[in-house]
Amino acid sequence: MSRINSRISSDTIIGSMIGVAIFSWFFSSLALPGQCQLKDPIVRIDTTKGSMYVRVFQSMVPTTANNFLDLVSRGFYSGKTFHRIETWCIQGGDPNGNGTGVFVDPETGTPRLIPLEINNNLRHNSAGVVAMARGPGPNTASCQFYILKQAMPQLNGKYAVFGQVVSGMNVAYAIRQGDTIVAAQINPPETLARQSTGGTNQTASSNQNSNQKGNNARKGPLTPYVPPTTVDDSGF
Repeated sequence: MSRINSRISSDTIIGSMIGVAIFSWFFSSLALPGQCQLKDPIVRIDTTKGSMYVRVFQSMVPTTANNFLDLVSRGFYSGKTFHRIETWCIQGGDPNGNGTGVFVDPETGTPRLIPLEINNNLRHNSAGVVAMARGPGPNTASCQFYILKQAMPQLNGKYAVFGQVVSGMNVAYAIRQGDTIVAAQINPPETLARQSTGGTNQTASSNQNSNQKGNNARKGPLTPYVPPTTVDDSGF
């Protein structure tokens, strides 16, 4: 009997250790976005309705994030409209203004299309999620992006989530069809720590001077974009 009790006790301890390990791994994986976002850049998007601040998850979806950051650094989004307004999202960044446009590299004359990059830890689970719009094929995203106004879990795994509005969501709700992106610029991760609570409610007219300064402060494109041959599911 003592041997049986000893064996049961040993098995119980081992089982408990395995359970704790799995439990710890599970919750550490859930915490990953928060840990990564401390290093990720913030993009300020000034619109005709005010400013939004988007944290771009460069450490979690590098291909998608670097494509977006490169377009921001080029000044590509300035003057682009929000052409699509739905109850669940706003969509913009199209050079044609009607949902058909892509970014064409001015140096090569070639349209830039990026492969679908899915990180299972980034989901369409709340208002403020930022993701890439695309054409019928999975690897056809280019420059158009959308911002959720409500959770849309049915889009998970189909469109690449790459950011989150961390300030100025009231602006996203106020956007109407034809509203314009006045300017967009990349800011360091600590930007929000210096940003006052009311700073994101400024109108475009009050932002004209600061937007111009932001455009002049750009240091040009990031490292030249090189499309990868494949992008695997990151497996988070």
